[in-house]
Amino acid sequence: MFVKFVIAMAVAVLAVVIGVILGDYGPWYLSWFLGTGFMVLVASAAGVLFETQDDAESAAVAPDRKPGTHV
Repeated sequence: MFVKFVIAMAVAVLAVVIGVILGDYGPWYLSWFLGTGFMVLVASAAGVLFETQDDAESAAVAPDRKPGTHV
């Protein structure tokens, strides 16, 4: 757990250093990088939510079927 924290801190420090080196464009690139990662996480969460709702609907319509089968 501590090693993951140290790695995350190292990545954060590297991002700040790169932002300082890039000057005026640094904050834009940093926000683009973080925003892209955030949008990937949001899209993944939406996909998981969609699958969960789809499985719940399938189970409600036909309780004798296994979840995940759409035949």
